[in-house]
Amino acid sequence: MATTSCDVAIVGAGLGGCFLALLLGRRGQRVAVIEQGPSVPSAGADFLKPPGLRVLARHGLADLVGRQGLRRDTIRYYHDGDPIQEIRFPEGGFLIRPYRELVELIYTSCTMAGVEFWFDAGIDDLDLGDGRPAELTLKDGRTLRAGVVIGADGTKSVVRRSLGIEQRVSPYERLIMRVATVPLSASVAQLNRLYFSSEGWFTYLYPVGRDEARVFVGLPPEDDQEIFEDGIPSLLDELKKFVTDSSDAFNHLQAATWQRIKVSSLRVESYHRGNAALLGSAAFACHPMTGMGMSYTVRDAEILADVICAAGGDPEELDRLLYARYEPRRHAHRQLIDYGDALAATFPDREAYLAAFRPDLHIFGEAGAVPNVPQLV
Repeated sequence: MATTSCDVAIVGAGLGGCFLALLLGRRGQRVAVIEQGPSVPSAGADFLKPPGLRVLARHGLADLVGRQGLRRDTIRYYHDGDPIQEIRFPEGGFLIRPYRELVELIYTSCTMAGVEFWFDAGIDDLDLGDGRPAELTLKDGRTLRAGVVIGADGTKSVVRRSLGIEQRVSPYERLIMRVATVPLSASVAQLNRLYFSSEGWFTYLYPVGRDEARVFVGLPPEDDQEIFEDGIPSLLDELKKFVTDSSDAFNHLQAATWQRIKVSSLRVESYHRGNAALLGSAAFACHPMTGMGMSYTVRDAEILADVICAAGGDPEELDRLLYARYEPRRHAHRQLIDYGDALAATFPDREAYLAAFRPDLHIFGEAGAVPNVPQLV
């Protein structure tokens, strides 16, 4: 088969990969996105906090992604049924939109910017050369030569493995997470509520549309098998112990289908080598309690786009700029990962959780910005 050439090959068509492709395509770069699935991925977070929304606004996408999304400005936190704090978000709050919808919007914009997508495209071999174009061989025999390769292909990244970059995965072994999509109840439509219990459980309820809600349940591993084998009555008995202001959602849980989610933190030793770099969950993963993963990823994509365009096709300049302007993101990510670890470790203890909670990271996504956060005690 013939070999295709491009300026940038992006492996992975999730939010980070699609957003980076859009930014590069708009600047005249020839971009090919390789996705092993038949379409854009559907699994991902539903939230964009103010830092991520600011990035989208800088590129004229705020109205597009917000048009059918839900804006919320408050989350109320409970411990053993009692409200302990209420966080208000500035700048119009945060956006809730199902992950697949959000990615599909960016994908549509990509196609209008001339980005080429290769779906059902598994990688058979990846030759990443220092200072020379990389060569990607797909399982169907097609070959792609690219001046830059971006691994936006998740926690099991093929690109990261090909680069030989070491990873450190830390599972949250004392916490199992389940998620279900259910009909929207009045309490969930009114306010996002996150409940914790001193028994090591938590539940987060929020709307994902005009008629549907998402329910996350976190529980100790020893409880998971027993509860979900026994069925919904046992689950409801446990939730009723600490979920107070959202009891109208219980009836909707009777017919819910629960999906188990593996949650781990991920750290890597570097974000690039030569003319290849990592993006999104190929580079880092934090506990979803922070709510900042997607916002950090779109900012990372913005930085990568600036670096790639500024390098102008010069491999040595690209390597220098990646080291100077993109590698420092590891420090911000490490801080966020550590923060997620602290939240996951302390939430059963009310005072310890409140002491670990950092409004600067939780709301603004940057250290040092400390808003006025009322605490309900």
